[in-house]
Amino acid sequence: MMEVENLNWYIEEQEPVYLDHNATTPLHPEVRRTIIDSLSLWANPSSNNPKAKLAHDAIEKARQQVADLFHVTPKEIFFTSGGTETNSWVLDSAIEEYRQQCRENRGLPHIITSVIDHPAIVKPLKSWHEQRKIDVTFCNIDKATGCVNVSEVEAAIRNETCLVTIMLANNETGVIQPIAEISDVVRKASNQIGRKIIMHSDTTQAIGKVNIDLNELKIDLATVAGHKFYGPRIGALVLRSLLTVPIHPFIYGCEQERGFRAGTENTPMIAGLGKACELAFAHLAHNENHLQEIRDYFEKRIKEELQGNVSINFEHSPRLPNTSSVAFPKYADTSADLLSKCHSFYASTAAAGHSKKRKASAILISSGVSEEVALRTIRISFGTGNTKEEVDRVVKELKAMCFLSQFGTSLIGAFSKGPVPGF
Repeated sequence: MMEVENLNWYIEEQEPVYLDHNATTPLHPEVRRTIIDSLSLWANPSSNNPKAKLAHDAIEKARQQVADLFHVTPKEIFFTSGGTETNSWVLDSAIEEYRQQCRENRGLPHIITSVIDHPAIVKPLKSWHEQRKIDVTFCNIDKATGCVNVSEVEAAIRNETCLVTIMLANNETGVIQPIAEISDVVRKASNQIGRKIIMHSDTTQAIGKVNIDLNELKIDLATVAGHKFYGPRIGALVLRSLLTVPIHPFIYGCEQERGFRAGTENTPMIAGLGKACELAFAHLAHNENHLQEIRDYFEKRIKEELQGNVSINFEHSPRLPNTSSVAFPKYADTSADLLSKCHSFYASTAAAGHSKKRKASAILISSGVSEEVALRTIRISFGTGNTKEEVDRVVKELKAMCFLSQFGTSLIGAFSKGPVPGF
């Protein structure tokens, strides 16, 4: 009997296909070139000399490029170190605004989020809640759609609510959340209590995959992380209107970022982020169509080859065009075991921060997926460079591994000669 490790007849000797773009993306060649060229802009952008002006102008060009992508003006863009910092800034600013508005007879500031939001939101909120610094409501997910229940958000709002923060698209399931509907509820509640409740969304996973117009989403603040759309690992905070959205300084010091976020600017990375936004904006329609075509082709092929031995989580919900949460319920072990035996591609069992853990994804469980299915789910996230030929390689290996898991290596000869009935 042949050992599984030696069964490499179905694996073509090629570089593994990268299918983990929701974790991070490679630098686009034009972004890389922009960063390298900007290394020559070493002068301090705050200084008053010709070299400094070149660095300053590069930063302001990037600010315009980010603004164009989000359909706002450059004055609504603030550069940060990344998504986690940006989310922390939003939380801190909302709490500070509440404290300044409600100096007398105030209860604890209250924040609403969801059970599937990013740990950069969920973890600090849980910690502050345990310390009795704030109150938090974690809204549940509709198990049929994978979406936050809008009525539950509405019911959770109270006089002390200062912030509602819901991610635009979940990084594991790809399900797009009803942000505009939630924003309507938040705006209505703000009018009733006579104080603005800030509406924020971490838009990181959706950037470059779907159009993000803050006016259509009706959100006040958005989080950006460049490495999710072929840019560098820095980020930005985007406001819908600096005039109407209250924001407080996050890092005190000099006057960089108009005094809201002090620190000498990282000119090359900011220029790179601007270029990534410019490319995302210019090629959005093409990229969205391509990602949708590749993702749909993968799901069609994997269902054809594995028949009843595979399922797609939230297949009929509105999803990011590149994301497939695919489950192999009859696989004998976990998805971590399955991925460890696959050599033709890279993917994840969950979000990047949790993918090394051999346990069911908390996001999937919270979304209504059974533990048995969640333990056997892989997140496939395609990129703009993936092809149907690569999909065929991946499906071929997944079919082989699932077959071996279910029927054992003794039947490998039959499998190698053609399709196996019922699989």
